[in-house]
Amino acid sequence: MKLETIQIRDLSNGIVQKVDNLLAPKNSLSFSLNLLFDEVLGRAVVRQGTTLIGAQILDGANILGLHQFILSGGTKYFLAVRDGAVSASSYRLVGGTWTYISTAFTRGIKHRFLTYLDTVAIFNGVEAMSSVDVAAWFDTGGNLDIGNMPKGKFGIEWHDKVFTAGVTGNLDRLYYSSTPIAGVISWTVGNGYMDIEPYEGQGAITGLGKVPGYVLIFKERALKRWNGSSTFPDDLYSLGTPSQESVVFGKTTCFYFSSSYKKSIGFYETNGETTRKISRPIQKVVEAISSSNYTNVAGFSDGEIVMWSIGDITYDGIVYSNVVVLYHIDSKTWAVLSFPTEYRVFSQYIDGTTLKIAAGDDDGQIIELFTGTKDNITGSSNIPIQYAAHYHPMELGSRGKLKTISKIVPYTESGLGCKVFVRLDKKKGFDEKGSITDPFENEITIDENAHLFEFRMAGAGLGGITEIIGFDILTPELTESIKK
Repeated sequence: MKLETIQIRDLSNGIVQKVDNLLAPKNSLSFSLNLLFDEVLGRAVVRQGTTLIGAQILDGANILGLHQFILSGGTKYFLAVRDGAVSASSYRLVGGTWTYISTAFTRGIKHRFLTYLDTVAIFNGVEAMSSVDVAAWFDTGGNLDIGNMPKGKFGIEWHDKVFTAGVTGNLDRLYYSSTPIAGVISWTVGNGYMDIEPYEGQGAITGLGKVPGYVLIFKERALKRWNGSSTFPDDLYSLGTPSQESVVFGKTTCFYFSSSYKKSIGFYETNGETTRKISRPIQKVVEAISSSNYTNVAGFSDGEIVMWSIGDITYDGIVYSNVVVLYHIDSKTWAVLSFPTEYRVFSQYIDGTTLKIAAGDDDGQIIELFTGTKDNITGSSNIPIQYAAHYHPMELGSRGKLKTISKIVPYTESGLGCKVFVRLDKKKGFDEKGSITDPFENEITIDENAHLFEFRMAGAGLGGITEIIGFDILTPELTESIKK
């Protein structure tokens, strides 16, 4: 019997969801796990691993804040705040060891940092303190006039002023300091505040951001802006954010998570002039985020990618834990990643001269991302990285006719052991058909008739970085009526 070969070899468009089978981009997947699409054009590459930075600070504790404090002279301090049963505590990394800084903070709330004028400030809506060497925290004096600073939940530096919001009793108010005089700002002279359209039903201020030309003021259900001389009477956008940690600066724009309405839940990008939703390709994943986790959505950008930790999700009947969604800014491709623990905060981390991505999790750990080929956490080393590529349903001609697939030939790089599954006519569950045992020649028998075929390739990284290349479908030569 003569067989026809259909090549499925391009994955450069990443994940694209909620699209008809006929219109689904041929170079995309309906879902994937732990695969990146910007590393090798056309292939899906398993993400790199993770490793601990220092030892676990406290078992079972949330990391409430994380920050790289860098002085103009080049001295660097890596700081963390972990939760506790009685109070939250701050630490700094000294010689690879997390060392306690002797000040207790209010437990159970996010702690945020700001570096300005060779000083680092820490604030949480209850306390506000600063330091120049993080050997100790002080609640008075210093270059940031910390004793007079309004005790806000959010803070940002913009146009040589410090802005803060989230002050108890004035949740719609944005405060700003003076500009520096002799390297010191003031909260009593040259300072001020503005009320950001209070009592209009858009909720309190939930976060601050910035882009060239504007301070961005996020409310629960609106996004406002200030250009340094006045606020604008109209909203920049009618969708705000529940999470300050979701607001991140990319290359020249700001990204954030919004949960304002059911159909508008997603991730957005703004330049201060316009705002657009970028998460349409992963809308099914976005809709699977638990509403109880909206306030915990946390993001990070290195200028190349933007990623957000979204907690556990259930997709196609499968539970995925500690999920991170990742957006590649230039290629506009989306990936879904899963990690051993849930990340609550992110920060840059400079190790010597190497700039790295770090995350604080829900188990008292600070973890470096995208290093090595395995995951490493307290008590578990060299955890293989599970991956999966779920292809769109394929009609292979007329949707209304039964088709036969004889075999498929899957291709991977460093992917021995990768398993191949098939689901027919969207019936429940995938059937395993075989696994890859040779770098090139792997004919896996299918011998199935169906109207729709869905293929899934899945496995665990065993050493090198696995790359999904694609596969060939071998079918009996189609009749002229089916081809038409």
